[in-house]
Amino acid sequence: MVTSREIVSEAFALKKPERVPLGVCLGGSWPFFVEGVHLQELLSAPPSKAAEIFYRVNERVGADFVTVGTGATAFLFEALGSKIELTKKSAPEVSALPINTAEDLDRFDLPSVFKSEKLKWLKAVAAETVKCNKNQKSLFVSGRAPFTLAGQLLGLETLSRLLYKNKPFTEKLLAFTTELSIAYFEFMLEVSGLDGIFIADPSASGDVVSVRHFESVIIPYLTAVMERLKPYRKHSLIHICGNISDRLHLLPQTGIQMVSVDSKVDLQNAKRILNGQIGLAGNVNPVFVLEDKTADEVYIETQKCLNDAAGDGGFMLLPGCDLSAKVPEENVRAFATAAHEWRISL
Repeated sequence: MVTSREIVSEAFALKKPERVPLGVCLGGSWPFFVEGVHLQELLSAPPSKAAEIFYRVNERVGADFVTVGTGATAFLFEALGSKIELTKKSAPEVSALPINTAEDLDRFDLPSVFKSEKLKWLKAVAAETVKCNKNQKSLFVSGRAPFTLAGQLLGLETLSRLLYKNKPFTEKLLAFTTELSIAYFEFMLEVSGLDGIFIADPSASGDVVSVRHFESVIIPYLTAVMERLKPYRKHSLIHICGNISDRLHLLPQTGIQMVSVDSKVDLQNAKRILNGQIGLAGNVNPVFVLEDKTADEVYIETQKCLNDAAGDGGFMLLPGCDLSAKVPEENVRAFATAAHEWRISL
């Protein structure tokens, strides 16, 4: 019997697996919400506890693709000296670091960042998740792209102004966050048994950044990350929020293998634009469908999504963005069942 891991690999190879692979969450916090467990509690428990909860929920709802790395960005910035808040109803929240000039970046020492106990805990959770998995599901490590890291480090509004007013500062900041992104993925990929990298770049959204800036200040640094990680020979997936139809054509040049799109993106149009160069994932609305509708309605909407994009292969079913704590498990089960029961025409 073919495993979830094999089905996901076939989709990344732009093939037609025997059924459509699916993931149920992008950021990874939803399984903890479902089990009523607070991340703060887990940090003081053995890493195996977090791994067991996380894996159990993904297995229970039928996920093939599983991301590990809940709280990664927050823990990275805490290691750089930022403040973080661990809430019960959302992922960890980060307060922007006090950076005002390019010179402020010189005080950060990347090697010391990865001595952080929380980052070591995160890595240990990944290793324990691999043990739970036994090579059955496809495990990806989640992290952030350089542009989104820069926006969190400085503040997105301030970064947006810099794009126009201070090119040297922008370049220095993005060079730093590129190294930070690479170093995080390399740190986590020391764990044997992870199949790929999941890069979240919400700030690269078409709702935030123009196509011109996407091409000039996002693509080069994302490409640098992909080039440096190429020797690891891992699958790669990026998620960008908002409507990115006008910039999808730029992603294949980065070396990324698959793009996960927001529910604002028309999947049929996205398939035409990508033209089989890279894979496509998405994009059931996480709020208006997965959170607000009944399980029967979720099933129907998910089938529509599959009809739009899954027929040619090279596709993975995902929510259009991360799941909130309010998404009921029965709706996620209906979402997964729709994928399990839909078949690709051979």
